[in-house]
Amino acid sequence: MLSPVTVSFVGEEQRGYELLRQLGRHLSRSVNLVTTEATSLESVLSDEIDCVVCDRSVTGDELQSVVNALSNQAPRVPLIDRTGAVAAVPDSIEVQYLPPEADPDDATEKLLAVLLDSIFAADADSISRFPGAYLAVDRSWQIQDVDPTLASWNETKPSAFIGNNLFEVFPTWEKSALGEACQEAMETGEPSEVVVGEAIGRPLEAHISPCEDGGLECFLYERIEQETNQETDRESTETASTDGQADALAHDDTLERITDAFVALDNEDRFVYLNSKAASLLDVDPESVLGVQFWDTFPAAMTSDFYTEFTDAMETQEPTSFEEYYRPSESWFEVTAYPSTDGLSVFFRDITARVALRERLEALHEVSQELIVAGSDIDVAQTAVWAAEEILAFPSAVVWRYDHSSNQLRPLAYSEHILDEEMGPLGPDNEFLWRVYEQGDHRMLGSGLITTSASHHPSDVESELLVPIGDVGVLGAYSPEEHAFDETDIELCRLLASTVASAFARTQRERQLAQRNERLNDFASVVSHDLRNPLNVASLHADLAHRDDDPTEHLDKIETSLERMSNLIDDLLARARGDQELTRERLSLAAAARSAWVNVDTGAATLDIEGDTMLSADEERLIQAFENLFRNAVEHGDDQVTVRVGHDDERFFVADDGPGIPPEQREEIFEQGVSHSETGTGYGLAIVTDIVDGHGWDISVTESLSGGARFDITEVSSMEQQE
Repeated sequence: MLSPVTVSFVGEEQRGYELLRQLGRHLSRSVNLVTTEATSLESVLSDEIDCVVCDRSVTGDELQSVVNALSNQAPRVPLIDRTGAVAAVPDSIEVQYLPPEADPDDATEKLLAVLLDSIFAADADSISRFPGAYLAVDRSWQIQDVDPTLASWNETKPSAFIGNNLFEVFPTWEKSALGEACQEAMETGEPSEVVVGEAIGRPLEAHISPCEDGGLECFLYERIEQETNQETDRESTETASTDGQADALAHDDTLERITDAFVALDNEDRFVYLNSKAASLLDVDPESVLGVQFWDTFPAAMTSDFYTEFTDAMETQEPTSFEEYYRPSESWFEVTAYPSTDGLSVFFRDITARVALRERLEALHEVSQELIVAGSDIDVAQTAVWAAEEILAFPSAVVWRYDHSSNQLRPLAYSEHILDEEMGPLGPDNEFLWRVYEQGDHRMLGSGLITTSASHHPSDVESELLVPIGDVGVLGAYSPEEHAFDETDIELCRLLASTVASAFARTQRERQLAQRNERLNDFASVVSHDLRNPLNVASLHADLAHRDDDPTEHLDKIETSLERMSNLIDDLLARARGDQELTRERLSLAAAARSAWVNVDTGAATLDIEGDTMLSADEERLIQAFENLFRNAVEHGDDQVTVRVGHDDERFFVADDGPGIPPEQREEIFEQGVSHSETGTGYGLAIVTDIVDGHGWDISVTESLSGGARFDITEVSSMEQQE
């Protein structure tokens, strides 16, 4: 197996986890992270630590504590300093300085170079005894990982490889058999094996294995020429050949370093060699199965593709690659077998997790189809919670949706077992949830969640994963177990959140389309009926005015008709603007009411404002709503009507002392075109309804204390009481 790397991280724990994820994406070997405070570093330093990283949150005094701890460590551990601070560093300590604002990818490459050089120095004594080498590249041929042996072949350090193009480091590879095999494996995604010599200058075999992220792993080991015993009978020849093969493979340390499980079978399907990875993966004792047939050890494989593929490979002498499920172990395997006259060389990989991931991706694709036809935001959120629980296997899930009217994130849907009292709207003071929403990046914690009055998570949980839903909300996943989520969970959760964001956008577009269609219907109604009537009246009186010696009365009728047409057109345009996006700001309710009163012909009417409050609203649209409510009160009352504006918790009202609205008419007055006044257009209260709906509020009408009409605008959660 490849040597793991261990990093001691001094700084914010969350940033340490981010560094761990970055290293994990680059290196094929395992990465261990030890997070510690500067003053505690000396207690965790050991021979296992390959590098110490001081993050940008570390102060100058803390950096000096780290340097002092490293000075007492033998052998010396290299330090990567991202603090930008100053400390006295002795020459005996190797320090790599990175500015705090360095690009994350550049910082990761720098850290990789230091880590691998550290391993190179530690393994220098064993390089000459190692017969093989390892190399990993990403899909753009940039070298991601390398072991010291290959570096020694090139007479350089591993840091000279990391981040550089493979064919620039080894220019003779590109046109060689090795280079062609690598390019073919990259294109086809299929593993291959090739004998090379001209690209390296020594006889080698290369086992090339594609990675899930699109890159390649390349294992190079010295070619072993099998010696066959030409003695008397066939039995002794086969025995000597088998023993020679076993001895050669058993001493090939390279097969122990590869990440695949490797098994060698003779031409009778008997075990000749297993590396430790194979013994662990297949759960067998190597000594007990040597010389035993594969099918005797794994009888259930006789009825699977294992038997068919192995048999065909030996008969055709052609390599084979396949995926197969082995029921006794409940595992999926990716298998590549290379035949020869002596037997089979078989590489195994447990791909159970990969197959499970593939199945979950297919299930998420099906869910996306359901989200496409979801009828409302609630339906979308509930489907997302179901998918998080049933497909992604998250114990709990919550969908928050941003509410413009209150500037809060509201829980739109959550798991059934989460208590309602644990879920409420949260504002910008909830740092963690809002950081995810505003910055558009995920947050994952594996332990230590504390439930407080401002917590965004349900109680009795240890792990959380938060991902943004586009720019409209947050998807949260929770578990009572520590460290319950991993990188795969993050990517799957991001995929689900992306689909949910698209579904939310679709429901919003459908609402806007419905509103636009309603505006078109309004326009058609006005043109076909409402405008036609005053236009006919004006046309008739214009004709009579030409015939009458005193046209004054007719001109007055024409002016009245034109005025009504103008009001209708203004109201229609106001409704047409109803689907425009609101521009919210903090403003005074009383100031908006006074501005609206000045804009309306109120005659001798009186405005009485009871107190004031601040709220979040579109000033122009709020004033427009007040104008229509005031105009409605004046049109239906007399010249002495008094209009009151007041407020209380999450509500404000407009009331008058006019004749009021009969109960049987209160349901219909908010509909367009409905008016119980001879001079009304029937659009004023419909416009008010549009404005209220656009803000996310509600409106209703009742009887005022003085017997007139009272309009209550409720659900105004952004309202603040003023002293």
